[in-house]
Amino acid sequence: MKTIGSIGLLLSCSLFFSTLGKAQTIPSVEEVQNFFNNQNIMITYREGEVIYGAYYFIEIHYCPGGQYGLYGSSVKQTVLGNEQRSNWQEFGTWKVTTQDGAVGIYYLTTEGVQQFVPIYKLANGDLFVREGVTIVRQGQAICN
Repeated sequence: MKTIGSIGLLLSCSLFFSTLGKAQTIPSVEEVQNFFNNQNIMITYREGEVIYGAYYFIEIHYCPGGQYGLYGSSVKQTVLGNEQRSNWQEFGTWKVTTQDGAVGIYYLTTEGVQQFVPIYKLANGDLFVREGVTIVRQGQAICN
């Protein structure tokens, strides 16, 4: 099962995998808050080798009260040509904060796992985590 902790670890490696040609700046807390608050965000990325890598699709609902719901799935090609599919869910709280000069999202899962994921801003205004990770707003969050 993937959690925000392991996903955050992957995403926080952004300093090592950032694109050399893209100028990154640190967005304001307000910019990050306005982008994610009350939004359903789809995050996609790939891990692993060309043939046997895994694709990840993570839908996160950022509720205005500070709760989030994460619904993830992955697809991996096996050696025998089959597909291995996984699904998981995670819930907890989120807030935009600063840490060590970076602005990002601090997560606390209901299981007590804590993770800070830094967010960067590209010259064109798009928010960025690391090369190969796509962040797309899917509409309003579904919150209880």
